[in-house]
Amino acid sequence: MFNKVILPLLAVAGLAFGVLVVLENQKPGPTSQPLITPPSRPPAMRSIAGTGIVEAQRRNIPIGTPVAALVTEVFVKEGDTVRAGDRLFQLDDRELKAELGVKQAQLRVARQALERLRAGYRPEDREIARAALEQAQARYQSAEVAYQRTAGIYQRGVGTQSDYDRDRYARDEAYAALAKARVEVQKLEAGNWIEDIEVAEAEVGRAEAEVQAVEIEIARRTVVAPMDGQVLQVNVLPGQFAALAWKEPLIVLGDVTKLHVRVDIDEQDLALFEPGARAVATLKGRPGVRFELRPVRVDPYVIPKRNLTGDNVERVDTRVLQVIYALPDERPIDVWVGQQMDVYLEARIPKDLDLDMNSKAPRPFEAEPPVESADPGESAPVSVSKRASAELNR
Repeated sequence: MFNKVILPLLAVAGLAFGVLVVLENQKPGPTSQPLITPPSRPPAMRSIAGTGIVEAQRRNIPIGTPVAALVTEVFVKEGDTVRAGDRLFQLDDRELKAELGVKQAQLRVARQALERLRAGYRPEDREIARAALEQAQARYQSAEVAYQRTAGIYQRGVGTQSDYDRDRYARDEAYAALAKARVEVQKLEAGNWIEDIEVAEAEVGRAEAEVQAVEIEIARRTVVAPMDGQVLQVNVLPGQFAALAWKEPLIVLGDVTKLHVRVDIDEQDLALFEPGARAVATLKGRPGVRFELRPVRVDPYVIPKRNLTGDNVERVDTRVLQVIYALPDERPIDVWVGQQMDVYLEARIPKDLDLDMNSKAPRPFEAEPPVESADPGESAPVSVSKRASAELNR
């Protein structure tokens, strides 16, 4: 009896229980509610949506390094307010300072040489030249007397030829020395040559230019703020090597007295966009707080999308038009540079624009409907495309 009655009943009961469990598991569970209400479009406003990034009034300015060098000191930190010309960080300039000392010494030498040429010769030099001239005159006179005596003896046939030649050459040598002494005195009295002074002036100019070039390089080792603003980010530390090619800026500056929102409008929505359109923005996580935006400008160049929201269904193979709006000065809550916002812009709906995606508009390269010919001589209607083919074939 157990095998014929009880065992089949147990099998039927187990099967029924399994069917009930499967049906129960297939029932949809309760819908989970988000912790924060997602953003919604403003009521009574036909709008297009875009992602906005809060930025400084003059955009965020990334600060790099003019040369690749070691950072020796950082003068600012995040949140500091700086004015144009304030120091941000210092690069190693010890080698340049040593070179500057050498260039300054060379400049002093060139200037002293120029001053010496402009001042002319010293009085002592002129006295020495005059004394040398008198000495040359005395030697010449002595040589002339000796020559005249030897010449008289030689003419009487008493002296020798060698004595005569020796005294004659001595007189000529003394005369040449006298002429040289006279020219030396004239040169000292006339002063330095003007061309020598011009060469010395050129040397001074070259030395000054070299000193100025080194001073400019030293000044470049101190990176300063290009404008008034606030330090938004500092990515450099003392002892760090600042390279010319960097993945992130060493320092980020921005004028946060007024904040702007850079909105990315998808290229598919550009037909509905109108410059100067009214815009409303909400913060991520705070959809109930809305900001009325003021239009500033439109960057008239469509670029690839770069600002991503992180949504797993977000398209990244699209291009966007960037529109800049200004946040109000009076804000109910704090807004920070770099924060994302959901922006809704009032859409412009042209009367002649077909927004129905399911409309029966002809597809590209789709054949047009045949056009009936008005010629009564033709027996059958011929389409324009067929008529054109016949003309080509002919």
